[in-house]
Amino acid sequence: MQKFIVSLTCSATLLSISTLTYSANGPYVSGNLGLSMPRDADVKDSTMPASVTFEDDEGIALGAAVGYVLANTRIEGEFAYQKNDLDKVKIPGVITTDVEGDITSTSFLLNGYYDFRNASNFTPFLSAGIGVSKVELSAITVPGFGRVTSSIDDTVFAYQLSAGVAYAVNETVAVEVKYRYFVNSDLESDTREFTSRSHNIYAGIRFFF
Repeated sequence: MQKFIVSLTCSATLLSISTLTYSANGPYVSGNLGLSMPRDADVKDSTMPASVTFEDDEGIALGAAVGYVLANTRIEGEFAYQKNDLDKVKIPGVITTDVEGDITSTSFLLNGYYDFRNASNFTPFLSAGIGVSKVELSAITVPGFGRVTSSIDDTVFAYQLSAGVAYAVNETVAVEVKYRYFVNSDLESDTREFTSRSHNIYAGIRFFF
């Protein structure tokens, strides 16, 4: 019986320590590495009779943030980058062909988080964020034909919605996995316009101070 009471006390102490990781207010830094899975990008060109759809390959997504914990909430500023290579282009009813080029975005987001704290080391969370993004669509090349468009870039409004779960390794370190739906609003040039959207999966680490 005495051993049972000691074991129960130790378990309660460990749980309280892991809970303390997420209950302590204060600053943190984080880093994330992930996979970007873009949706098809529809490009409208006023010089063409039909819209053009680009299919993109999966690409890399990176993020680094500085934030502050306040009770169950967190607020952070995040620098994010992602790049996807173009794969195919479709002109409905006309042609589908391979293409070469890429789409990159460099973003700054202000994110808010809500942590669902509990007595375990695992903490689910939800997040939303808004910001600005520098988006670049490179020159498009069709193999065998050469370059068919010039590059364009623009700074646009961006937003994200995400959900994930963090695991408290100790009082100062947590690891996490999360899903993010990321959208760059319309990128415009003199004649072209397109929206960049992606589903991203991240693995990351957070350090508390």
